[in-house]
Amino acid sequence: MFGFLKGRKKSLIGLDIGSNVVKCLRLETGGARPVITHFAMVPLVPEAIVDGEIMDRELVIQAIRECAELAHVPNEPVASAVSGRAVIVKKIVMDKMSQTDAREAIYWEAEQHVPFDIDDISLAFQVLREDVGANQMEVLLVAAKKDMILSHADLIRDAGFKPAVIDVASFANQNSWEFARGSQVAAADAEAPGAVAGRAEFVALLDVGGGVTNVNIIRDGVPYFTRDLPIGTARFTEEFQKQLGLTFEQATAAARGHLEGLDAGAVTEIVRAVGAEIYHGLEPSLSYLRAAGEAEGIDRIVISGGGAKLPGLREFLAGSYEVPAELADPLSALDYGPEVFGEHDPAELSPLLAVSVGLALRKAVE
Repeated sequence: MFGFLKGRKKSLIGLDIGSNVVKCLRLETGGARPVITHFAMVPLVPEAIVDGEIMDRELVIQAIRECAELAHVPNEPVASAVSGRAVIVKKIVMDKMSQTDAREAIYWEAEQHVPFDIDDISLAFQVLREDVGANQMEVLLVAAKKDMILSHADLIRDAGFKPAVIDVASFANQNSWEFARGSQVAAADAEAPGAVAGRAEFVALLDVGGGVTNVNIIRDGVPYFTRDLPIGTARFTEEFQKQLGLTFEQATAAARGHLEGLDAGAVTEIVRAVGAEIYHGLEPSLSYLRAAGEAEGIDRIVISGGGAKLPGLREFLAGSYEVPAELADPLSALDYGPEVFGEHDPAELSPLLAVSVGLALRKAVE
């Protein structure tokens, strides 16, 4: 059910089921620029989802229904995403062959690279480079446990919707960033043709969610390394509560960058200390790329998700790697009316919507 190999629909509902919040966003993609027609988000009860695993199914279904009702979305196909230990994304090299033959051979190849029984997984692949020498080609292999995919699809059905695509969260994040980046480059090139030309960058896309940070290091549209770090906004808010004596509500507000009445310096120091865990979690990814001779390091960091505005996190990561770090802004490439987001500030919301926008932009089953 992975969506990155299919044909495009003119509209799709992106349903991002996060650890803390369910977000529902519908796009019309038939015009010159996609238009957001419906949006809502609903908080989830803590512990309903832990580390990407659904602990209380009925609470999650209730939140999806409430979110859809608030957004007034029509009964159309839904794109949603999964992540976690049951999802494997890996670049592999295999003998050069036709697409038809590769569909047969990919199962044998997967047995060599995926730590699950081949009968228990759903597979998808995409040829990245048709010739890497020695009569071989480079392929992106995506595998996920069938029971997780089926459970996620059933969850959406039980909430009253038809699942058209079950994607990988890091791919949805990449999709929204590349779409927004493409719009920026096109605009800049229109003003000064050739000004944006240059070497392709290795970009680390970090989606800091409630319980997990999705890492996707990409270059020229190709994921070079993906992994999930077991660190999210919950870890930061726990430390705010413990070290500063804040209530859960105060700690949550602080994580969103609202520091009224708080010691901003103390909050930033906690963010730096916990952020160091993200930094150290990234190191194995970079070591792998260095060992493979593919990259010496990353050139840019883009932060999205509920933790994107943690005070000082962007500055800490930028300083640690000595590269630019920025907040994702998927709304910059989209049109929407002033009423779509209600009382929410679009600029505040934008980094949180990277996955839901990427899903709504996703290529879906016709």
